[in-house]
Amino acid sequence: MHKAHKEMMKLLLYSDLKCTRFLLGVSEGLWALILWHPSITFNRPTYHAMAATGLSENAWGFVWAVTGITQIYILFSGKYHNLFAVCFAGFNMLLWWFVIIGCFLSVGAPAAMSAELGMGCLGSTFIYLRTGWMPKPEDELYGCSGE
Repeated sequence: MHKAHKEMMKLLLYSDLKCTRFLLGVSEGLWALILWHPSITFNRPTYHAMAATGLSENAWGFVWAVTGITQIYILFSGKYHNLFAVCFAGFNMLLWWFVIIGCFLSVGAPAAMSAELGMGCLGSTFIYLRTGWMPKPEDELYGCSGE
């Protein structure tokens, strides 16, 4: 097996996801703070999908705060693969994809939201797949173990 392939497999299948979880939790907390800041975020066309749900900016801030706190709780509890963690990871992935794709479809792809697409959408998907759908690995081929 080529060394680059082996390293990519270690990264994708067996790497520690703690940093990804932490950054998602911080990002979700920042979404909450920004939505709670007195402004008129939902008057901008970018956030049409979020506004169309009927939830206020404060309610969306609450959703993001709860997900951020939950993300950090799972991180510090170390319970990454129980039913709650798997269900939360699925919800979190859907939340990120709904919000970010909603923003992209509302105004085109804002370049400033590339981190949300990369980290939020792909990071939450990666955690969901690794938490709920892939076995907890102990693989001699790659010489490392998962979270």
